[in-house]
Amino acid sequence: MSQSPAILNKFLGTAGLQMISRALSVIAGVILARYLGPEQYGLYTYVLSIIAIVTIPVIAGLPQLLIREIAHAELEGKWGELKGLLRWSSAFIISISALVMLTTMLILYLGLISSQTASLLWFAIFLIPIKSFSAKQGAILNGFRKPILGLFPEFILMPFLAILVYLYFIVSKTEFTSLLLIKVQLITSALTLLLGLGLIFKERSNNLNHVKPTYYFKKWHIALLPFTLMIFISTMNAQLANVFLGYFDDKESVASFKVALQGVTLVTLGFAAVNNIIGPKVARLYRSGDIQSTQALLTKSVKLSATFSIPIAVVLIFFGDWFIRILFGEQYLASHPILIILCIGQIINICFGSVGLVLNMTGNEKRSLKALLATLLINVLLLFILVPIYQAIGAALAVSMSLVLWNIWMSIDVYKITKLKTWLC
Repeated sequence: MSQSPAILNKFLGTAGLQMISRALSVIAGVILARYLGPEQYGLYTYVLSIIAIVTIPVIAGLPQLLIREIAHAELEGKWGELKGLLRWSSAFIISISALVMLTTMLILYLGLISSQTASLLWFAIFLIPIKSFSAKQGAILNGFRKPILGLFPEFILMPFLAILVYLYFIVSKTEFTSLLLIKVQLITSALTLLLGLGLIFKERSNNLNHVKPTYYFKKWHIALLPFTLMIFISTMNAQLANVFLGYFDDKESVASFKVALQGVTLVTLGFAAVNNIIGPKVARLYRSGDIQSTQALLTKSVKLSATFSIPIAVVLIFFGDWFIRILFGEQYLASHPILIILCIGQIINICFGSVGLVLNMTGNEKRSLKALLATLLINVLLLFILVPIYQAIGAALAVSMSLVLWNIWMSIDVYKITKLKTWLC
């Protein structure tokens, strides 16, 4: 329990940083929604959802694997293995990025995607390696127990730079278009990638400088597979709603769903901050056999998450329409019912605690994968049934229902395997 003040301080620091990040993201979202309009904003969101899905094979489960393996290597002083892991992960991203980009280019060349969407994707595909390396850098800094630094480049600097560019466009009366904003994404992402690289060189242990890298390709690939499948499934769960809406309905419904998601991410700030902090700690404590301290850490973390996040969700449920009207405009008021449904799902998610993280950090990622796969199938089935009938409301119902089922399944697995209780009690 002596860790509690340190955990609270890190939580406040990480949560504060994520609050700034979320505020910047909301400001950027408001500008885009107002100056692009529902159709162009929906198209922009739709293209970025496609990029998020095709990036899955590249980034795979590397962040989760890196956080866990860096924590273990530092604990056990395996510096050669750690150096080899960092080099292998870079080579993996470069090779798989090239393959995915070439495949995507072939699909675009063959005209298998509508011309309006394809014109953006020709530029957006260059986000694939940039985003992948940024995610890797954040995971490395988190593994080195620097979660705040891990968040700064992508979640603070990038939206800040983007807002500066948007303000310049407004002052210079430059017309906002989806294509122009994809190019802005490319430039700001590249700049933040360079900053992240500098932070890693500054924070990495001096023990890495004079050791020969050792490689455990078989071990890492075997460990990476379930993480990869988990990320694939979780990203699909997160992005499929936008893709289904873009396909079955219209781009305006994608924009409405995106506006609702802007609010939901405010609810998840505390939860995300806690997970960033406790991931390496759970791996270390459980690995050392200290179950009592692990349980104390999880109990404190779920209480912190709930205390921080549930009041935000309640405010958005009852007053979300006012915020949407003020920030985004009357044309996005259809987002409020979507926001209510998603907030209810997130309240339940937060009360169940860090179920997925606990299984992943304790070496039980295969059980996590099984639950995620079942959830994906349920989500796809619900989206197929509900989106053609209820459009964005149906998408919100599908996402929230599958999220609740996943939490129930995972919490049972966590307790059966580890005897740890993650839920709020």
